[in-house]
Formats: sequence, structure tokens, C-alpha cells
Amino acid sequence: MFGISFSKVLLLVAVVAAIWFGFRWFQRWEKERRERSEREEEGSRLGRDASARSDDRQTEVMTACRICGTYVAQGARSCGRPRCPFPG
Repeated sequence: MFGISFSKVLLLVAVVAAIWFGFRWFQRWEKERRERSEREEEGSRLGRDASARSDDRQTEVMTACRICGTYVAQGARSCGRPRCPFPG
């Protein structure tokens, strides 16, 4: 009745593995939840700061370089490539 058999050892290993992996999953879930709440708090704090400075920000018009295809700000300097259309 209380003898050790292969099926009992296998069941014991399965139970221990289930508890182990369940515990690890719970720790990972808790860490992600904590990080998500910290990011949300940081975002809301930054959002409040940004809304106070929203009038200070301006957008810049970007144009594609005819030679290399990258987008650069208007009035940018030469990238150093031959035939670069921007002044050096």
C-alpha cells in the first residue's frame, strides 16, 4: 500500500513540476503587472508635464533626399555623399 512504485514517483514529479511552473508563471505575471502600472503612472505624469508645455513644441517639415532617400529637415547640411542636394 505505501510502497514506492513508478506511477507514484511519476505522479509526485508531475505535481512538483506543476507547482514549480505555476509559481514561476505567477511571479512573471506579477512582475509584468507591476511594470505596467509603473509605466502607466510614468506616462500619466509625463502627460501632465507635456500638456503644460504643449505650446512650446513645434513640428519640423522633413523632405526626402533625392540621392539617398532618407528624410532630413529642411535646411539640413550635406550628408557627404556625392551629388548630395543639400548645401555643405
